[in-house]
Amino acid sequence: MADDHSIATAEGGADLAAHEETYGSFIALTETTVLALICIVLELVLWGLEGQGFIALVGFVVTLGAAAFGWMTGLTWRALAPVFVLLGLAAIVL
Repeated sequence: MADDHSIATAEGGADLAAHEETYGSFIALTETTVLALICIVLELVLWGLEGQGFIALVGFVVTLGAAAFGWMTGLTWRALAPVFVLLGLAAIVL
């Protein structure tokens, strides 16, 4: 391998379109997962620090539902954004 001084190219049977589609899906999944985890942290704040266990449970169910809905429809993190805003407001107000 050390004696191989050829230049690597993207040609030669590489499926660049499939690679870009997979990369796009990976980025969308990462964005959705990060926002869902931030929502779960807000739910932990509501439950642990403010004693609002029922609201945290409802928020958890809504977070999971919005994440699944966003992934199935292609909205990704945009489906979780309203849940994030509502949980943030609940953490501030309650």
